[in-house]
Amino acid sequence: MKITRHYFFLLILIGFLTSCTQNTGKGGIDDSLEKKIRNQVISIAEDYTSKQLKDAKKTIAPNGIIIMGDEKKRYVIDPSKIFTGLIDDDANEDAIITITSLNGDYLGLIEHLIIINTNGKLMLLRAVESDMKILQLHNRVITAELPTRPRSSPLYNCSACREIVKYQFKTGELIRME
Repeated sequence: MKITRHYFFLLILIGFLTSCTQNTGKGGIDDSLEKKIRNQVISIAEDYTSKQLKDAKKTIAPNGIIIMGDEKKRYVIDPSKIFTGLIDDDANEDAIITITSLNGDYLGLIEHLIIINTNGKLMLLRAVESDMKILQLHNRVITAELPTRPRSSPLYNCSACREIVKYQFKTGELIRME
């Protein structure tokens, strides 16, 4: 009975995470290049998460969401949370993907993997831990929605308790634009 409850919670969480995200793609780059970048980003995210786990097992849901997990922890890799565009100063398409960790039934870290295209190869440059929700990546500007209250607050998920923030990635850091 307890296992069924865990799977039910996981399905509810996955449904919630996917319903809050809509990434319509770039439109500006070739679809085959977009697909290639997305596949590489997923591969990098799978590699990153499997290194965080003791004995990683991979599960793919019918909607394409990938769950990497072991006995204690699971990571949710949602392909709809991949944003491609220019991040650094070159003209190569880069990417950001959001992954969510679960410790048992509880939400763990939300990490944003910043993946830079260097010499034609995508490489993980940095993982940023933040409760922000990436909304857009356009012209080297990352637009995100941030909660203004801590997770422990009853107002954490309040729609009025959120702010839209713009960042740029400079010298390996996310710099908040004013």
